[in-house]
Amino acid sequence: MTKKMHIHKAIKLAALTLTLISSGVTTGLALAEDIVLDSIRAVVNEGVVLDSDITSAILFYKQQAASNRQSLPADDVLATRVLEELIDREVQRQRATEIGVAIDANGVNRAIDQISRNNNMNAIQFRQTLQQQGYDYDLFRENIEQELLEQRLIEREVQPRIRVSAQEIDDFIQSVKGDAEDQLRYRIQHILIAIAPSAGTEEVQAATNRANASLAKLKAGADFAREAAASSDGARALEGGDLGWRTLQELPSFLSNALRDMKPSEIGGPLRSANGLHIIKMVERQTNDQTQLEESLVRHIFLAGDGADIKQKLIVARQKITAGESFDQLAAQISEDPNSANSGGELPWFSSGQMPKEIDDMARALKVNQLSQPFRTQFGWHLMQLLDKRTRSISEDALRQQANNSLRQNKIEQETQRWSRQLRDESFVEIRS
Repeated sequence: MTKKMHIHKAIKLAALTLTLISSGVTTGLALAEDIVLDSIRAVVNEGVVLDSDITSAILFYKQQAASNRQSLPADDVLATRVLEELIDREVQRQRATEIGVAIDANGVNRAIDQISRNNNMNAIQFRQTLQQQGYDYDLFRENIEQELLEQRLIEREVQPRIRVSAQEIDDFIQSVKGDAEDQLRYRIQHILIAIAPSAGTEEVQAATNRANASLAKLKAGADFAREAAASSDGARALEGGDLGWRTLQELPSFLSNALRDMKPSEIGGPLRSANGLHIIKMVERQTNDQTQLEESLVRHIFLAGDGADIKQKLIVARQKITAGESFDQLAAQISEDPNSANSGGELPWFSSGQMPKEIDDMARALKVNQLSQPFRTQFGWHLMQLLDKRTRSISEDALRQQANNSLRQNKIEQETQRWSRQLRDESFVEIRS
């Protein structure tokens, strides 16, 4: 392993303990008081990770977990996980600087505008909603900037290595047109215990012990999201290891083969791959004919925030609608979705994956003209009515493009894990207590 040892003088001098000398008014003596402003937790090549960085990151993850109703591990375990992630981020930041990749404020603004629109809000409403839910907006921006930086790095260093052959696309299409099992979608949670390609017998055994210990906890009833956040080396560990909905064709063969024999809520593993050991949970599965595109047309009333009074307002609104009051008029009066309030709350036709999961799930569950109970997404509460459903056949060209995108994304995810691990292995990292 190559180690870089270029520690700048500024870092060596940064004890970050400031001694303030103040004059004693009553005694005439100089009093010295040591005030610890911050301290270095890790040296990463020419950079550092500070205690304040860890504190801020923990705060953000707790805010995010509370908003998503997600479990997190104990504070000491979470602090260790966050430190590792911040080290990886610092390594990536330095690599970005080295090859000239940067994200400016306008890029962050555009990304936040897009997130706002995806949640049926304008940028001002989105910021207010974040603050109402306890988010530090500056921390939110920093995390968006980091995600954009990682995305640009992947585009520069990982994606050019990815190739999808015509034969792979043909095989993908043949599978989705064939066996009914290949036309299912699976919601998956995942834990990765990483093993470096150069790992010796002892390292492999240590990883195996970690994987078996996690599996034993899960089979004894431990919460998967909490265990993933505590133990997984995967990119989505602190999001509970949630991989979302995947088809078998969108997964590496060692995972897809295991899923074929699993039932909803079942846990499988450890499964070995080039990256390490994997534990998976099939949360649920559903039919998904990839040659057909199912779309939903809905209207909704949206209220931002998460207070009990907000849900109650929608309960009252639902009572009024079932009593005969106009949905359109109520949407215009109280909905906080600026894109639909003046259109009777109607959203554009959408297919699976284009809306937040909760809206997708509700659209599938409702019958045409049925009115939902109030339900929650990350940024607020919704009352929704399904207006219509339709199914469209996907053209052969569109199906090939879909196959190419799915196969390419799968390869990018796997290659990104290897690339990130290599960057870390080639860096000098010193963790301080």
